Amino acid sequence: MTCLNLSLVLLLFCCGASCEVLQHFTDVPSCKNFFYQGQEPLGLSSNATANICQRLGGNYYYATLYHRLARVPIYSAYILEVSTTSRPDLSSTNWYLEPMLAGIGQKDMLQPSNSVMSMDMDDVIESQAVNDDYRNSGLSRGHVNPSMHHSSNSQLSTFTYTNMAPQDSTFNSGTWNVYETFLRDKILSTCSQTHILSGVIVSGFNPTRGKWLRNRVNVPDFFWSAFCCVHGDGTKRAEGRLGRNSSPYDTVTKTLPELEEILNKTYEGPVMLFKNGCQ
Repeated sequence: MTCLNLSLVLLLFCCGASCEVLQHFTDVPSCKNFFYQGQEPLGLSSNATANICQRLGGNYYYATLYHRLARVPIYSAYILEVSTTSRPDLSSTNWYLEPMLAGIGQKDMLQPSNSVMSMDMDDVIESQAVNDDYRNSGLSRGHVNPSMHHSSNSQLSTFTYTNMAPQDSTFNSGTWNVYETFLRDKILSTCSQTHILSGVIVSGFNPTRGKWLRNRVNVPDFFWSAFCCVHGDGTKRAEGRLGRNSSPYDTVTKTLPELEEILNKTYEGPVMLFKNGCQ
């Protein structure tokens, strides 16, 4: 699909509907707050991406830049919070979908069984990844924005397929889990507020390149994450990680400039993750 045709599709999706796919994340003040000093990352969006304010039950919980062709989130932006509940007991067949990506006039994420989507399920399936893409694939439904970094309904809202990317199970439960636990157990307690960006580096933007599930969902080469921690005295700490989604599953610490330079090589760039480098 050409960039022009895709742009027309995006316009049609949002016209006449209560559309929560936004031209800019800053169009919704509650969504703007998920970004450090209200500024979304630069250099990662394209004509094929959609800005989603992730909303459940009328409340916004995080922001996602979703790639419509790769059907994975390029990143999710959120504020790290105390996990006060256990992982939701929710079958993967009931994980949420985003009706607005298929042009359905609903702002909230909905479960596949919801009657609102039943008449347009073919359009929903075309617009995003669904459970059948992952079924028997041998890969995990990897949270880009991890549920362990949230509480209550905020945690539940991470169980949407627009927050998932195919992830090797050894990597998911291994070095990447160690990093996510480090953020929850070490960084959260030392910062008055921590903004996090967590995303992927795709292996290709169409099924002729890279690795794909069902010729529909890209299997990323890497997962990445960066945090901007603001201490109580106003000082700041910023750091990144890059994790390999295949053997040897290494997860490496990166400075923000180092991580941004790596992302520059895949996306349109120049990439800036946090305003003024979290300074």
